Amino acid sequence: MNSTRLCSQTSTSNPSSKSNIYNTLKWLGCLLLCLVFNAGFAQTPHGTIKGKVKTSDGEPGEFVNIALKGTNKGTHAGNNGTYTINNVTPGTYTLVASYIGLVTQTQTVEVKAGETTEVNFTLTENNQQLQEVVVTSGKRINKFNRQQSDDVAKLPIKNLENPQVYNVVTSELLKDQLNINISQALSNVPGAIPSIDPAGGTSITLRGFTAEIAARNGIQFIAAGRSSVDPVNVDHFEVLKGPSATLFGNTVSSYGGAINMVTKKPTEETKGEITYSAGSWGLNRVTADVNSPLNKEKTVLFRINAAVNKQQSYLVNGHNNTFTIDPSLLYKVNDRLTLSADLEIYHEDLTRTPYLRFPGLNITNVNQIPLDYRASLYSDDFNAVTNTFRSYFEAKYKISDNWTSQTNISVNNEKVSRSYQAYPVFISPTQVERGASLFGPITTINTDIQHNLRGDFKIGSVRNRLVWGLDYVHTTSDFTYADAVVDTIDITKTYSPVTRLRADKALASGFTGLYPSEYNQYATYASDLINITDRLMTLVSLRVDRYQLKGDGGYSQTSLTPKLGLIYQPVKDQVSIFGNYMSGFTNNGPTVQPNGTRVVLKPEHAFQWEGGVKVSTANNRLSATVSYYNIDVRDALRYDNANYTYQDGKQKSKGVEVSLTANPVEGLNLLAGYVYNKNQYIRATEGEGKDVTGTPRNVANFWGSYKFQSGSVLQDFGFGVGGNYAQKSYYNLENTIVIPSFVLVNATVFYEQPKWRVGVAANNIGNKKYWSPSFTANPQPLRQFIASVSFKF
Repeated sequence: MNSTRLCSQTSTSNPSSKSNIYNTLKWLGCLLLCLVFNAGFAQTPHGTIKGKVKTSDGEPGEFVNIALKGTNKGTHAGNNGTYTINNVTPGTYTLVASYIGLVTQTQTVEVKAGETTEVNFTLTENNQQLQEVVVTSGKRINKFNRQQSDDVAKLPIKNLENPQVYNVVTSELLKDQLNINISQALSNVPGAIPSIDPAGGTSITLRGFTAEIAARNGIQFIAAGRSSVDPVNVDHFEVLKGPSATLFGNTVSSYGGAINMVTKKPTEETKGEITYSAGSWGLNRVTADVNSPLNKEKTVLFRINAAVNKQQSYLVNGHNNTFTIDPSLLYKVNDRLTLSADLEIYHEDLTRTPYLRFPGLNITNVNQIPLDYRASLYSDDFNAVTNTFRSYFEAKYKISDNWTSQTNISVNNEKVSRSYQAYPVFISPTQVERGASLFGPITTINTDIQHNLRGDFKIGSVRNRLVWGLDYVHTTSDFTYADAVVDTIDITKTYSPVTRLRADKALASGFTGLYPSEYNQYATYASDLINITDRLMTLVSLRVDRYQLKGDGGYSQTSLTPKLGLIYQPVKDQVSIFGNYMSGFTNNGPTVQPNGTRVVLKPEHAFQWEGGVKVSTANNRLSATVSYYNIDVRDALRYDNANYTYQDGKQKSKGVEVSLTANPVEGLNLLAGYVYNKNQYIRATEGEGKDVTGTPRNVANFWGSYKFQSGSVLQDFGFGVGGNYAQKSYYNLENTIVIPSFVLVNATVFYEQPKWRVGVAANNIGNKKYWSPSFTANPQPLRQFIASVSFKF
C-alpha cells in the first residue's frame, strides 16, 4: 500500500513536465520501486525445496533443470550440483529433473509450511556424458560465450579447434544492455569502434581496418551499404579477425576481418515476447518475437520478428524512424532433408551523418572546431528514405552420417528513394560552405548462390573435416546523383538550416550523373581440418575467385587466397596453442596514365600471420584468447605529383589482442577485451611512416552483469555496468589533427520474472563529448536513458 501511494504521489508531483518521455520513464521507475517494496513486504515463504544432483559416477550434476510440474517455479543445479526452490505453497508436487539429451527423472514431494524438504537426484549419465550434452545443447552458464560456430569456418567446429580468432556478441548480452541498435551491439567486440558512414552503412574498426556487416548466416548480406539493419532478428554476431577472404570472399571480408550476423531460427516451442522501450530524444520502440509449430508433428515451424522504432537525433535536427518485419519458416521434410526460408522487409526514414570538412581552420584537435557540439546545419526534412527486401532460402540434406549438402540462395533488393547527404566545409574560422548531395533513386539487386559439401571422415587413422564450396554472386546497380553548393553562412550570425526545398533548388542547377554497374563473381574454395593426432590439428584452405566487371571500362581479374592454420592442445579441449596465415584481396581496374598509356593492375593483397593461445575451462566458466598478429598490405596503389599510378604501396598493421568471458560465480558474467594496434603506411605517396587515420592504438571494452540468485533478498533483480575506451587517433594523413581519446560508462538495472521483465539503461552516463575515429570525425551521442518492459507468453 505504501509503495502504491508513493508512486501515485510521484506521478503528479511535476505537472509542468515538458516531455512525455520523462513521464514514461517516471512511471517505469515507479514500477521498479513498487517491485522493490513488494519484495520487501512479501510474506514469509511457505516452504522450501532443496537438494543435490549427482551423476552416476558421483560428480556434481551441474546445469540440470529442476522444476515443479504444473507451476512456473524452478531453477537449475549450480556448480556444486545443489539447488534451492523458495516460496513454495504447501502441497504435494511432482519435482522434475531434466536436461536436453538426458534421461528425465521425477519424484513426488510434499511441501509443508515453514519447513525445508530435501530431494536428491542421481542421473543415469556420468560426468563426461553430462559435459558433452551441455556443450551440444548450447546451455550456457557463461552467457557471453559461444563454444562453437557453423559459419566461422563453414564447418561445425569448436573455438579451440579453429586457428582463427573470433568474438561473439550473444543475445544474452544484447538483452542485458537493452540494446536497440547494431552500433551499440558491436561496441562489445575487442578493438571495435562503431562508425556510421554518410552513405548509411555501419562499420567498425578491426585490426586497423574497417569492416561492415556483410554476412548473414555465413553468406553475403549487404546489397550496397546504403541501409542498415535492426537487431530485433539477431541471435548473435560473430566477428572474425584478420583477412577472411578464403572462405567468405572480398565482398564480405575486409583486411581486418568480417562480421557475420546470425539470425533467430524457428524452434519447436510455442512462445512469444513483446517489448516496449522509451527513452531520451523521444525514443519509442516496440518489438515482437513470436514462434510456433504449424502442425502437430512439429515438422513445420514458424517464427516472426518485428520492430517499429521512432527517435529524434541527439543533434538539434534529425531523426531515425525504422520498421522491420522478419518472418522465417522451417520445414523438416524427413529425417534427411530440411528446407528453410527467411524474409527481411526493412524501411528507414532518417537523416544521414553529415561529412564536415575544415580546410579553412588551423586546428590541432577536432574538439577545436568552432561549432556547437549539438549544432545541425541542415533541417529535419533533409532526409533519406530506403526500402529493402531481402530473401534467403536454404536446403540442407544429410547424405549420410558423415556427409551433408547445403545450398543457399539469397536475393537482396535495396531501393533508395532518396538520400540527401550533407557536406559542410569550413572555408574560414567563421564561414561554412553548405554543400548538398542527392543520391537516388538507387536500385541495387544482389544475388548469391552458394553450395557447400561438408564431410567428416577418416583417411587411415587421420580424421578430416572438409568443406568444399561453390559461390556465385551477381550484382547490378543503377543510380542517379546530384551535387551542389547551397550557400555560405557566417556561423557567428543567425542562420537557418538547409531545408530539402532549398537543397532541391540548388541541385537543379548543379552537377548530375548516372552510374550503372554490373558485375559477376565466381569462386570455389576448399578447407580441410586434419587431426594429425587428437591434440594436433592443421587447417589447409584455398579459394579461387574470378571477378568480372561488365560495361564500359569493364575488366576481369583472378585471385588466389590461401589460408593455413596449426592447432595444438596441450590440455585436451581446454587449452589450444594456434598459429595462422590468412589472406584477403581487393580488385583494381585498369587505369590510364597521364601520357595516355593504359596500365592493367593486379589485385591488391593483404597477408596476415598470427600466433596465440585460446583457453576454455571444462565447464565453460572461463574462455579467453591472447594473440599477436601482423598484417602486410601489398600492391596498393600510389600516385606521384604528376598523377602517375604505381602499384607498389605498402601498409603494415600489427598488434596484440586479448579477449575474455567468464562466469566466476553463479549469476555473475563478465566480458572484457583489449587491443593494441599500430597501423602505418610503409610506402605511400602521402602519410608515409604515419599512423593510418582513425585507428587508435589502444582500445578496451568491458561489461559485467550480475543477477541475484534464488534465496537472496533481491532475488530476480540484476544490474550491469561497463564501458569503452579508445586512445586518440588522427584525422589526417599528416597526423597533425587529433581525434581525442574517450572513456564511456554505461549501466543497466532490471527485474526479471518468467513472464515479464522490466529494465532501465543509461548510456554514456558521464555525458562525455567524443568524436567518431573515422574520416567524418562526427560528434557522438551524449547521455541517453532507456526504459523497457517485456511480456512473455
